Amino acid sequence: MPIHAEVVDGIAARDGIDGGAARSRVIDTLRLVAAAAAERGVDDPALTEARRSHLRRTALARLLLHTEFEPTHRLEDIPPGDPLLQRARSEQRFVHPTVHHVCQIIAAPPGALEPAELERRTADPTWRALALARVADVRRHVEAIVMLDDDDACTRMFAKLALERGDGDDDDPVVLRSEGPGGFDLDACSVEPGPAGSCSAPRFAPEWVEAVRTGPTPGLRGPFASRFGVHLVLVREILPANLPDDEGFEARLRAAVHPTWRAAAAGAWIAALRTRHAALIASGAE
Repeated sequence: MPIHAEVVDGIAARDGIDGGAARSRVIDTLRLVAAAAAERGVDDPALTEARRSHLRRTALARLLLHTEFEPTHRLEDIPPGDPLLQRARSEQRFVHPTVHHVCQIIAAPPGALEPAELERRTADPTWRALALARVADVRRHVEAIVMLDDDDACTRMFAKLALERGDGDDDDPVVLRSEGPGGFDLDACSVEPGPAGSCSAPRFAPEWVEAVRTGPTPGLRGPFASRFGVHLVLVREILPANLPDDEGFEARLRAAVHPTWRAAAAGAWIAALRTRHAALIASGAE
């Protein structure tokens, strides 16, 4: 039986769930219908006896989960002191400021230079013009062949480096290198913030931060210059801040750990059913 997209979309909108969950709900419903039809003895030549029996068992198992397990294992049913929930409160993937996930290509002078010398070399107008042109070529290539929302976008962007490193001349004044991907708190401070939360020494160069903040996501930034060289940055995604004082933090934390918590609980629940079933058989109750 085909599953029409408008049915899935309607259930997703009605129940406030995503498309994948809505499709699963449609399939569950169709299985229940098929099992009910099989139980009533509806003559369906496309449904063998083995298939009919399998559908019925599946429907009964799904019905048991729906009526017995799911109502007692909702988001709000996770105990406040549950170890999984408590551990999540200290994990960066759940608790974090606004994070920009980026990767980048940087054009810089060759060699390991001291910060002052690096800044002097990258500020030279002749060098900067050459580096900007080189990175602009990379950007044109990236725009032509890389889907920026792909999971492999950074890897594909970095593949261009092999073609843009020059002809192998050790005297090439521009060296291209890759960085990332990684997550960055653009407001991070390299020293302890002041009493009012002010930051006297930002961790990242202001010109880099300003460029990364500006533009679509996913999207390219640059080429633009900083004291470290010339940058081409791909902003993959931006994770909104999720901090304990933020509105809705507890609900989001529970939603994040709920699938893992419920899966573990389902395993224990099924094991208990098996134990109970074995006990009933041993006692002659079944």
